[in-house]
Amino acid sequence: MFEASAPAVSASTQLAYPPRAVAWYATLVLAVMYWLSVLDRFIISLLVGPIKADLGLSDTQFGLLNGAAFAVTFCLFGLVAGAVADRFSRRWVIFTGVSIWSISTALCGTAQNFLHLLTARVGVGAGEAALAPAATSMLTDLFPRDRLTTAIAVYALGSTIGSGCAYLFGGLIIEAVSQHSTVTLPLLGEMRSWQAVFFIVGIPGAAMSLLMFTVPEPFRRGQRAVTNSWAFVAAAYRDLIKFIRTQPGFFLSHYVGFGLVSAVITGTGSWLAAFMGRSFGWHYGKIGLVLGLVIGTSGILGPLISGRAIDAMVRRGQRDAQFLWYGSCLIIAAPAGIIALTSKSPTVFIAFLLVFQLTTSSISACSNAALNLVTPNALRGAGVSFYSATAGLVGVSLGPLLMGVISDHVFHSEAAIGYGMAVMIAICFPLAALMLLTGRRHMRKAVAAAEVAAA
Repeated sequence: MFEASAPAVSASTQLAYPPRAVAWYATLVLAVMYWLSVLDRFIISLLVGPIKADLGLSDTQFGLLNGAAFAVTFCLFGLVAGAVADRFSRRWVIFTGVSIWSISTALCGTAQNFLHLLTARVGVGAGEAALAPAATSMLTDLFPRDRLTTAIAVYALGSTIGSGCAYLFGGLIIEAVSQHSTVTLPLLGEMRSWQAVFFIVGIPGAAMSLLMFTVPEPFRRGQRAVTNSWAFVAAAYRDLIKFIRTQPGFFLSHYVGFGLVSAVITGTGSWLAAFMGRSFGWHYGKIGLVLGLVIGTSGILGPLISGRAIDAMVRRGQRDAQFLWYGSCLIIAAPAGIIALTSKSPTVFIAFLLVFQLTTSSISACSNAALNLVTPNALRGAGVSFYSATAGLVGVSLGPLLMGVISDHVFHSEAAIGYGMAVMIAICFPLAALMLLTGRRHMRKAVAAAEVAAA
C-alpha cells in the first residue's frame, strides 16, 4: 500500500523549495483533511442528550467516549503512523487514515449500546492518528523556517474551523433530523435521528480522502537514505528517545506545557454544547449557530495572527517565539475562560468565550512548529506521535473525563459542568504558562543546536 517516499537529494537541490502555489495548495488540502477529522471527532459533543437518553449513559461514561476511548487509540496507533510517515509516502499514510476514521464515524451510527459506541470511537481515533505526524512533516519540507509557523497555522485552521462546523452544521443537521424520533436514509433504512447524523457526517469523508493524490510528495530535507524495513519502527523511537535526552529541558517544558493545555481544550470542546443547553436552555440549532460562529471566527483569526506574529519574531532571530507567544496567550485565556464558564449571562459567556478561543486556538501551530524546528527530519513524524502518545495522551484522555467527574462527584449536578471546566482552567493554564515561559531558554538552546546540525 505505502509507496517509498522520495529519497534524499543533493544539498543544492534541497535548497530549492517548491513553488509557493504548490506549497500553499498542499497546505489547503491538508487543512481540509484536518477539518474533516475534527468534524468527525467533535460531532458527538452535540449529541450528548439523545445518546445518553437512548443508551443510558452517565456524564462520566460520555467523558470516557470523548476522552480516553479516542485518545488512547489515537496515541497508540499514532506511534506506528509516525514512524511510517518518516519512511514511506506521507500521502498514502494520510489517505489511509482518512478512510478509516470516516468509516468509523459512520459506524458510530450503528451503535446499540455503550460498548458498540466505544468500539467505533476507537476506530475514529486509530484513523485520525495518521494525520498530524504525516501532515506536519510534509509542511516542514514545503516551507522555510521563517514561514513554517504561518503554514502550520493555516493547516491548523482545519481544526478550529472543523470544530466550528461540527457545531454549526451539526446543530442544523440535528435540528432537521430531530423533528422525528427516527429517520430513513437511502440504502440504510430507518434509524434513530442521532444515528443518522453520524452517517451524514462520516460517509462523505471516504470520497474526500482522494484529494490527497492531488498533492505532491515533497523531498525530505536534510535526511540521509533510510531503510524501508519494518524493523525501523522500534529503531525510530529508540533514536528519538536518545535525541530527547540531548535536550531534556525543551522537551519537558513542551510536553508538560502543551499537554496541560490539551486537557482543557479537549475537555471544553467536549462539554461546551452540553453546558449551553443545561445553563441557558438553548436548542441544538442555537447552540450550533453560536458555537459555530464563535469557534469559526476565532479559529480563523487566532492561528493567522499567531502565525504571522511568530514568523516575524523568528525573522528577527527570536528562537523561542512559539513558547513566548503561547505562554503569554495563556495568561489572557485563563481569566477569560473562567468568567465565561461561570457566568449566568449568555452575552457575557459569548464575549469571554470568544477571547478564550482567540487566545488558545493556535496551540497546534505553536506546539507542532516548535517540535519540528528542533527535531531532525528523520524523526519528525515519530516526534509528533511520541508527544501525542505521552503528554498528549494524558491531556486528551483526562480532560473530558475529569470535567465529567467533577460535575458528577464534586458538584453533584449536571448543571455544574461549567464549574468543572472552570476548575480545570484555573489549575492547568497557570501551570502551562509557567512551563512555557520558563522553558524559553531551553527552546533557544535546542533550536540553535538544530540549526548547527542542519548546516
